[in-house]
Order: sequence, then structure tokens, then C-alpha cells
Amino acid sequence: MITNTYNLNMIPNRVLPLVMVSQYDSARRIVFNLFNGTEEYQPTSAKVLIGTNQYEGTVNGNQVTFNVPSELTQTAQYLFGEIVATDSNGKMSSLNFKFKVDSTPLEVIQTNTLSMAKPLSNGLKTALDLKLEPTEEQKDEPIEEPIEEPTEEEAEEPIEEETEPIEETEEPIEENEDELVNDNSND
Repeated sequence: MITNTYNLNMIPNRVLPLVMVSQYDSARRIVFNLFNGTEEYQPTSAKVLIGTNQYEGTVNGNQVTFNVPSELTQTAQYLFGEIVATDSNGKMSSLNFKFKVDSTPLEVIQTNTLSMAKPLSNGLKTALDLKLEPTEEQKDEPIEEPIEEPTEEEAEEPIEEETEPIEETEEPIEENEDELVNDNSND
């Protein structure tokens, strides 16, 4: 089980902490260390809300532990999360965070194994990497011949273009003085 640990403060900050996991993770544990300013905040119980889902968190001192279920990592996405903690007086407090599921390279999805994946820098296949077999219909189609480049002599010859004279077919526009409007009136 892979464990990620994050420190969350009960005093809100402008920047929400970002909790990141990978798409299709099936063995990820998140540990939240809770603080109230500089002091540890020790709840008696806690629930973890991510998106529209609610999960039970295990409390041990100021730590809330949450095992990420695999159904939460099926789609690469950003979600808002919240820990709803209850203290010994029965009062509830919440801590907000952002939850990001990073997308996994295509090779990992197709082979369903991390050992077959290329490094991220080479993770995207180019068109040259693809080896596509033609379909039956494509096998019967004629192959187009490549276009030959002109020789040096042909390239130097001037190209004669045939042009036709342009005929004026437009009729002159007649203006009707009654329809003209003068917007420059100073009333």
C-alpha cells in the first residue's frame, strides 16, 4: 500500500492543499495530519468527502487515514474534498482540499500493467510508432503514384497562364435622395 501524507490546518488558507493520486490506483492510502494553528487537532471521528462520495476515515491522535477506493480513480479529474471532523464535545469542523486524479499513459491502460509502460517523456506514441494493418477494403484500393518533382529545366521555364478578360456586368447604383438620412443634425 502506497501512503501519501498531508498536513491540513483547521485555520483556512487561501490556497487549498492538493491531494494527488494516479488514475487506476488500487492501493493508495492518504494520511491527513490535522492541526489547529501550530497545535495538533485531535478529533474523535472523521468522514472524508470527495466529490459526492463519503468515506469513513480512521482517527489516531491527530491523524485521519483514508484508503482511496479504486472506483474513485477510474476517471482523470479534479474534485473538491473535505474532512468533516467531530471533536470530543460533539462539535464538527471541516477542512477543505483539492483532490486530483492524474491521467495514466495509454500503454498502461491497454496492458493493465506498469512494467510495460514507457517513461512519461516517451509516453505518447507518434504516428510513426503505429503499425496499422490495412482493412480488406483498403487492400483492394489502387495505390496512388507519388507526384514527380519537376527537373531543373522544367522548373526554370515560365508558366503561361490563360486568363479571360473580366466583363463588367455590374449596373451602376442609383441613389435616391429621399432615402438618404443625415445624422449630423444639431437639434
